[in-house]
Amino acid sequence: MTVNLRKTILLVVSVMFLVTACQSAAQPATQQSTLDTVKAAGVVRVGIRFDNPPLSYIDANGNWVGFDVDLANELASRLGLKIEPVKVDETTRISFLQEGKVDMAVASMNHTRKREAAVDFSITYFWDNQTFLVRKGEFESLEDLFGRKVALNAGSSAIDAWKKFAADRGGAAPEIVEFTDKVAAVQALRDGAVDGYAEDGITLLALAAGDENLVLLPDGINPVQFGIGLPVNDSAWRDAVNYALQDIWKDGTYLTLYNKWLGPNADVHLPLGGQMEIWP
Repeated sequence: MTVNLRKTILLVVSVMFLVTACQSAAQPATQQSTLDTVKAAGVVRVGIRFDNPPLSYIDANGNWVGFDVDLANELASRLGLKIEPVKVDETTRISFLQEGKVDMAVASMNHTRKREAAVDFSITYFWDNQTFLVRKGEFESLEDLFGRKVALNAGSSAIDAWKKFAADRGGAAPEIVEFTDKVAAVQALRDGAVDGYAEDGITLLALAAGDENLVLLPDGINPVQFGIGLPVNDSAWRDAVNYALQDIWKDGTYLTLYNKWLGPNADVHLPLGGQMEIWP
């Protein structure tokens, strides 16, 4: 082999090695799925709201109870995991997912495009409508609240929904007072500090239970479709959750849990508002 040929071969090999090294450096290491992480630990950290009866709350004995709690426990069981409940509210249920503090959020979270940009979602597992709670006899329709001072929860999708609802119908811009405490918001309504309080229908029914002076306005400002919040770009984990949800629906467990908390004989009744997406 000539000297020139040997040099040429060495040059080609060096260039190929350099290109391969650059490509390897440019490609990030494959990230482990949350599914692998929770399976290895045997535990799934679930963000659950503690202030939202009858969906999820902590009772007088310190126990986590509610529809979302039962559903989260059933999901974990189907996945062969134990559950570690983590307290979240409307302002932390997304940030805890983004920061890796929880593996999923079963936290009555409405699936919106804005939230889709921040986290991923499971298929829809709960259906409702956002509307207003008002003092009986003072307001008859949603339009009556245009331009009025109203209470909404900090971080709620109802804030943007109410602004859009009023703007689309030529109503006066709303005056919104944000609350982090639902009980305080209802009390502000009773005291006349606000003229209405917007939330998911099921939450308002629970908060107003037993108070004949508070009523829900008919219709709604925003449809509610709850999804389980999940870390972004983790299809293996999302699929595992979706498959478990569908199995829970198909074998009738979902309806049993729903009727326990929201059926005709429950303390707060909300007719089932949808049907879960089932894949063949």
